[in-house]
Amino acid sequence: MNALRPLTFGAMTIASFFSFAMFAHAQEVKHERLLPELVKIADEDGKKVYNICEICDGVSETAVIRSEIRCHNTYSIAKLFTCTAIGILEDQGKLNVDDPVYPIFEKKFPTDFDPNWKKVTISDVMRHRAGFATDSLDIDTNNAAEWKDRNFLNIVLSQPLPNEPGSKFVYTDATFYLASRIVSEITGEPLNQFMIRELLEPLQFAEYAFSTDPEGFPIGATGMYISTEDMAKLGQLYVQDGVYNGKRLLSKEFVDKAFERNFELNPLDKEGNAFAKGGMNGQYLYMNRKTKRVVALHSFNADVGAIVKYVLEHDK
Repeated sequence: MNALRPLTFGAMTIASFFSFAMFAHAQEVKHERLLPELVKIADEDGKKVYNICEICDGVSETAVIRSEIRCHNTYSIAKLFTCTAIGILEDQGKLNVDDPVYPIFEKKFPTDFDPNWKKVTISDVMRHRAGFATDSLDIDTNNAAEWKDRNFLNIVLSQPLPNEPGSKFVYTDATFYLASRIVSEITGEPLNQFMIRELLEPLQFAEYAFSTDPEGFPIGATGMYISTEDMAKLGQLYVQDGVYNGKRLLSKEFVDKAFERNFELNPLDKEGNAFAKGGMNGQYLYMNRKTKRVVALHSFNADVGAIVKYVLEHDK
């Protein structure tokens, strides 16, 4: 007696046919675009939002609410770009985020530096756990022209670290200026030059500008001027596990690590799908690993909370 064989459609079995059909159906699932309602919220808030960009099902759309200028300061969202540059260096095998910081700057520390600096890792820096007591090196709120020391790296490395490195979260721009200088020490070029070549050009950014210290090194923590639609592309890179336009720019291993360690990616839900990074004066980058939706906005003191609340309630 002949053994029964599975019914086929050409070379495809019934089981594989239905598996393929289910996959195709899943691929065709469309998510509701939230942008029209977000624009209404922004209008009701007095048009304090400049632009909102939404990437939904891979399609980017930007609403221009106030058309004064194209590029805006991302403020602290710049920190996520700096983290990404470090991730690229880790992927290239040039560093590990668990490496200590001290050997990178050994010859640049002052003679009386705090011994705790020898315990600080790059990961501590990216998680605001280097050991600082308070915020420092904030060019957005302080007048840097009044600082007597024009060597910003010396300002940072001279700081005492009263907290045990890795133990306490203290949000400070000083750590991300240090992250910027880590990139320059490893690559031999300023952060912005490295990032333009390895990240911004592959993401097809239209234009960009950077605030720098007196020596020409980007601040890393703030002062990155880009368009809203280009800012959204960074979120798209992360929700697509490091791939943009079919090309891998960042390893999935680093992307997972960035989400798990909260390298400037702050969780918004218990399921671990929604994350965001905010910036001073109402800048925001939202991303959802499950739905692949990204929402980016530039504003000046807008009610960002209302926009985020709507997105969280409807991004399913």
